[in-house]
Amino acid sequence: AVMETADGAGLVTSELSRSCIEMVSPVFETVSDLARELPVLRRRVAEMARGAGVEIVGSGTHPFSEPTEQPLAEGAHNRRLEDEMGWVARTQAIYGLHVHIAVPDGEAAIGAVNELARRVPLLVALSANSPYWRGSDTSLASTRSKIFEMFPRSGLPPAFRAWEDFVLHVETLVASGSIPDASWCWWDARPHPKFGTVELRAPDVQTDASHTSALVALVQCLVAGADGRAPEDPLFIAENKWRAVRRGMDATFYDFASGRSIPARQLARELAEELRPISQDLRCEAELESIIEIVERGDGAGLQRAAFERNGSLEDLVDHLAGATVPR
Repeated sequence: AVMETADGAGLVTSELSRSCIEMVSPVFETVSDLARELPVLRRRVAEMARGAGVEIVGSGTHPFSEPTEQPLAEGAHNRRLEDEMGWVARTQAIYGLHVHIAVPDGEAAIGAVNELARRVPLLVALSANSPYWRGSDTSLASTRSKIFEMFPRSGLPPAFRAWEDFVLHVETLVASGSIPDASWCWWDARPHPKFGTVELRAPDVQTDASHTSALVALVQCLVAGADGRAPEDPLFIAENKWRAVRRGMDATFYDFASGRSIPARQLARELAEELRPISQDLRCEAELESIIEIVERGDGAGLQRAAFERNGSLEDLVDHLAGATVPR
């Protein structure tokens, strides 16, 4: 119904589940532009939704709905996905934040993806916003992350050494009949040849629009500062990602430099400080500084649990999240 209301507006598009709409922002030159316009875009989409008798909610999962009861969106792409994935496709009533950053060429894309890959655990911790699933507290901070990992070619990306390696990998998958094109590689971070960008897909949708801007600033700075290094041991990065999925900002991460575990909050503060000069060059210093607000207030999962304790029911939590997604 929202898609019909928004027809021609260019603001939203369908996703796999009909319970999900993807809000499509224009290309922004600076994160400051995004920070200014995102609340406006959310209000416009919320008005369309209310016209159809529903509210929009920014959360990595719906706290109590039954995913398999949500019909899939129409279209040849989604029919092919359901054909290929079966039951897995019908569980994907989940909601992610996808960030595209323009890069000049393929080699820059590989360097940026490798940099984002090593930072995925911290990015998951900062963005964790999906503690409830099918009416239960899962004990996870980012339930969405584990649900999406049921998809093939998801999770941490391969550590490609050069653009040619990525191209060969995709060509082999296409030639073998596994995928139609590169867009069916759903890694946490990936090159996006169609758009000339790198895309980060790991974060949960954020309830607070300012947290979205903070995460985008962090991602832009990481891409700008990528130095071409390959990621460290992928098994330890995967271990750190699990810690982030489980505990969000309360996690500790194995630190490759020191060989010991360090609190996620400490790493976030240190990374924000390290990236400050880059943020000044990119004119997103204020937005990057908002990462510290997430560190101090806690991740979205913790805020959801606190709101549930105050309100007493998951239905009331959804009402709270709707109000926080688009404040009236």
